[in-house]
This record gives sequence, C-alpha cells and structure tokens, in this order.
Amino acid sequence: MTTFEIRSPDARTVRTGSLTGPGTITPRPAAEPGVLRYDVTPDVAAGGPVTLRWTWPADDAVTLWRPMQDSRRNLPTDWGSHREVRSVRSAPVASLVNGQDRAIATVSLSSNVHGCDFAVGVSEETAEQLIELTVTDLEGEGFALRIDLRAQHFAEALRAVTTEWAAELGDRIADVPPVARQAMYSTWYSDHQHVSAESVERHARAGSAYGTQAVIVDDGWQTDDTRRGYAYCGDWEPTSHKFPDMAEHVRRVHALGQQYVLWIAPPLIGVHSKAWDKLKDRTLGFADGEVTAVLDPRYPEVREHLLECCVRPVRDWGIDGLKIDFIDSWARSSVPPAPGGDCSSVDEGVERFLQAVTDELRKLRPDVLIEFRQDYVHPRLWQFGTFLRAGDCALDAVENRVRTIDCRLLAGDRAVHSDMLMWHSSASAENVAQHFIGALFSTPQVSMELDTLPPEHEQVVRYWLGFLRDHADALLHGVLMPSRPDARYTQVRAVGATETVVAVYTNPVVRVQESCTVVVNGGAERRLYVEGACDRLVDLVVSDCSGREVHRETTTPPEVWTIDVPVGGSARIVWD
Repeated sequence: MTTFEIRSPDARTVRTGSLTGPGTITPRPAAEPGVLRYDVTPDVAAGGPVTLRWTWPADDAVTLWRPMQDSRRNLPTDWGSHREVRSVRSAPVASLVNGQDRAIATVSLSSNVHGCDFAVGVSEETAEQLIELTVTDLEGEGFALRIDLRAQHFAEALRAVTTEWAAELGDRIADVPPVARQAMYSTWYSDHQHVSAESVERHARAGSAYGTQAVIVDDGWQTDDTRRGYAYCGDWEPTSHKFPDMAEHVRRVHALGQQYVLWIAPPLIGVHSKAWDKLKDRTLGFADGEVTAVLDPRYPEVREHLLECCVRPVRDWGIDGLKIDFIDSWARSSVPPAPGGDCSSVDEGVERFLQAVTDELRKLRPDVLIEFRQDYVHPRLWQFGTFLRAGDCALDAVENRVRTIDCRLLAGDRAVHSDMLMWHSSASAENVAQHFIGALFSTPQVSMELDTLPPEHEQVVRYWLGFLRDHADALLHGVLMPSRPDARYTQVRAVGATETVVAVYTNPVVRVQESCTVVVNGGAERRLYVEGACDRLVDLVVSDCSGREVHRETTTPPEVWTIDVPVGGSARIVWD
C-alpha cells in the first residue's frame, strides 16, 4: 500500500489517502490553488486493479452530483454508492454540493479511464465521505486523479472537469455540425414501430413548416414486427413493406428541406435475423429473453458486419446521420472469453468499431450527424458523437428538465437534445408550453402529429420553437448556472453575450444582475419576485404561453418587485 496526502486550500483539513494494488501515485506541482492532481501508474506487468481510497469531511453537503442519477439526488452511503463506469456508460466524476450550490469536493479521473468502480458515500463510522475509486481498464500506462476543493458553483466545477477532458482528447473530439443545434422531428412517440416512408414524409413536410431542420427515423424501419421487441434486429435493411425504395424516399425528405437521421442499435442481434446463424457464436449473451443477444465487438468479423450496416445508409441511401442506440448494452459486468478476438476488452472493441464507423462516414459526409443517448456520457464518446439526447422520459417535463441539465453539465461543447416532446391532444396551452420550458436549455426534439394540432397548440409550438431559436446564444451557448441539484434544479440561469435567460421552476425569487434578462415562468404560480432591479428605470414586457403580449410598463421597481407572469409565459426586463 502507498499513501498520499490531500490538503484543503487553507490547510485546515488534511487527510491521508491510500493506493492499493500494483502501482505508484505521484502528486503534481500545484498549477492552481485548491486543485490537487496526482499521476497514477499501475504496474501492468503485476496485473490487477488499483484502488484509491480516502475520506473527506462534507458536513453541509446536501447531494452528490453524479452521472446516471435520474431522480435520486441523495447522499448515498458508502456501501450503496458503488457505480460501475465504462466508456459506453456514465463518466468518472462526482461532486459533493451544499445548499448554496457550492461544490465542496469534485473528484474526477482522466478521460483515458475506460472502466472503473467510482464510489463516493457517507461513512457511518466517521460521518465523513468515503471516496473509493478502483480502476480496472484504461488506455495507456497511467491515469490522472483530480480533486477540486475550491468551493465554487458546482456547474463551474464540472465545467473545469470537462475542460480538462477536452484538453486531454485534443483534436480527437468530433466537430458539431450547426444543424445538430437545430430543432428536429423524431418519429418515436408519434409512430413507434409503425413508422413508414409515408409517415416520415408527412412529418418532414409538417416539421419544415414549423422550422425543424431534420427528421430522426426511429425503430421500426427495419422490421414489419411492431411488438416493440428486437428479435429481428441485426441485418439493418429496410423492410420493403414500409420503405420500398429507401434512396428515393430519402431524396423526397431532402427535397422537403429536412436532413435525415436513421436509428440503429448495433449491439443487438435477434434470433430471426439473417445474420444470426453467422454471428450467434460471437455474442456476450442474451439481453432480451432468449430472442435478442448482444454482439461481441472483440471479434473483427463482428465489427466488419456492423461497419457495413452503419455505412450502408449513408453510402447507398444518402442519409445524413445515425442515431446509434443501445451502446450501453456493451457495458456488461461479466463477459465470456473471446477466442479468436483481437481486443483485450469489450471497451477496446467498442472504440475500434466506433472509430471505424466515424472514419468511414466522415469520408462520405464530413458533417455527418451521430446521436448518442444518456447515459452514454463518457468523454471517450466525444470522439464520435455530435449530439447527446436526454434519456427517455415520455410526457415528463420535469424529468426532461433534469436530464437535459445533467447532460449539459457534462457535455463540454457537445450539442444536447431533449427527449422527444409529446403531450395529450386535450392538454391546455400552458401544459404544452411547459414541455418546451422543461427542454429550454437544450435543442428540442418534437414527436407529435404537427399537421393535426389544434390551433391553440399550433400557436404555442410555433412560439416556443421561435423563442428557442431567437435566444439560442444564451440558452445553448451561454454560461449555464443551475440551482439546487438536490431539488432537481429549482431555477436555471444561462448568461449569454447580450442577455440572460432565467427559467423559474419551483423557486419564484429571481435575482436580476444583467441589463437584459428574460424570465420564463416554468412553475405553477403566476406571481414572481424580482430582486436587483430597484432604483432603476426598467422596461417590463410580459407575454403569455403563446407569446401574446399581456402587459407592458416602464417603472422604478421596489427592492422586492412582484410581477404577474402567466404560467408558461415570460417577462422581459431591460434597463439602460
């Protein structure tokens, strides 16, 4: 066992950590106060994982921010905090956050760590946080441990981590085409597996009228079976019944002004596919009863098959990108031996496959679109994906808010999309607006029959798609500052070059600091309380959920200014 020292910036807190397993740990000279870095070099010849372990006081912590947390915003116990990180699932980072949104400690590992057990949890014996990180798979000879103790806003702490990951990856990071930040139509909730060339062209035509820039054709194009299963996956050829001439169909969609993104799930192979007999002995095991298995990417013949399946749609049918799904199926806790395989781990095989796919696709189309889905948030995937979609949360505007913000905090400069927006045909106009407000700080995907919307829904959708375009500088490119991750983000602020947008969810008190602030009411009450605008001559314009102006005034507000903003509406506050 080797020991190392962790010291707070004021030197009041000092803890001794340990490295167990074959390897060495060396502290780096401090480059910035409050950020500790250590180089860890496992002894590859000796084999086996290495574990870093220490405790740290965090008395005022209210939550542990981590990838893959969903609705759980708690402080886990040490025995319940273990999280398996793989290059296709989660990411090696966590941040202890207090009630003032300050990160008490943010712990991360370098981007070359393919696999690790990442545990941060309360020690019942010491009432401190026990941090235990076990690295099992990495690229190269060593990795870096980073501990940020600067007590800054947790979003700033996470941005510092993603900045460091970006520096490590350098020019390997995929460029993000501008269309990846434009609203798109998805066929999933509107069509599910009943999708067809006719329905896609109908959606593309309607989407163009609303300003969407691409249509994402989801599961169903490759099978006539509509029972929501995957027993027929593996060949990735269009069904002639639904898509009789795929290339001509894609040309028609392009003529409607839409780019074309096609869903594919490379890990999955069904027992009813033509490829099953050839590849059934090259799998990691079954994933869906005994009808769908997960292909083993350690075998070159598997990667060659999947490469052809992914390249064919761009090369032969003219599509513009792929929605590559279910890659977290490759993150299995145990895998069989791979005699004849040429990779030391599944993660290595996955990266070889994804690298081959993106290399070939970018030769055909340099601005190819590649969608990944939460929880494929590891920085290794920045090399391949161009946008990241929030995990499935149908009809749940609150969860869409949480998931898109979680994704934004860990995406670096990658584009982040909402889960597909849907609502009931009888929903109120305010309810429709709330779905867009839940996705406000992301690029929206819409999955409704747009050409049959009632007039009040149509007006709301047009307004909010326009709002998202008009305020994209702040919403998508500004400095994102969410509040209270323990309460699923009660308020979110995005500071752009010329304006700030604040979305109010469950905290109605808004502090305005910039001379142009747009406040969006994503809560359930009309009354909002504004601080910071007193003793100024202020212009206020209030709009309802469909963009209709309902109030305008110029006033000198009191210290706490009460304004009436319709639910789903907005208020623009400006002073000279």
